Order: sequence, then C-alpha cells, then structure tokens
Amino acid sequence: MSEKKVTLYTWPHCPFCIRARRLLRDLNISFQDHNIFGQQEEKNRLIEKTGQTTVPYIFFGDLFIGGSDELVALYKQGKIESLLAENEITK
Repeated sequence: MSEKKVTLYTWPHCPFCIRARRLLRDLNISFQDHNIFGQQEEKNRLIEKTGQTTVPYIFFGDLFIGGSDELVALYKQGKIESLLAENEITK
C-alpha cells in the first residue's frame, strides 16, 4: 500500500499555485508538485476528474479539495489538520 500524500497539479508562474505552495510550506506540510503547464491531456484528465478548469488542483490523498481559495478557506476554518488525519496523511 502506497503512502498517501498531498498532491498539487500546478503551473510555474500561476499566482494561485504559488500561494497554495507557500501556505503548505508555511504549515510544514510536505507535498508533491506536478507541473502540468503545456500538458493539455493531463489538464483535460483533471478537468474530467474534478470538474474544475483552473490550476492548482489540490488533493489530500484521493480527496480533491479544490484550488488555492479552497485551501486557504480550509486553513482559516482550522480544518486542514483534521482532513490530513482523516485521509491518513502525515506531514
């Protein structure tokens, strides 16, 4: 069984992607960041999977949480730690 992780699908110069990465780093949450800039097939797969058309795509394990705005909202609501725990993700 593979270890569950926080995974981001981003573009290098996207301000929302930068904000999401910065918040996760500030919270000492490790994550995998996949640059999908110019990879339309991968972006189409993520659109189909999530219904979201913009980067970043943020997953806690298999749970899609949304983009940067949703991540910040979860942080402000104090829900990130519990979501990590519920999805068996260690920092």
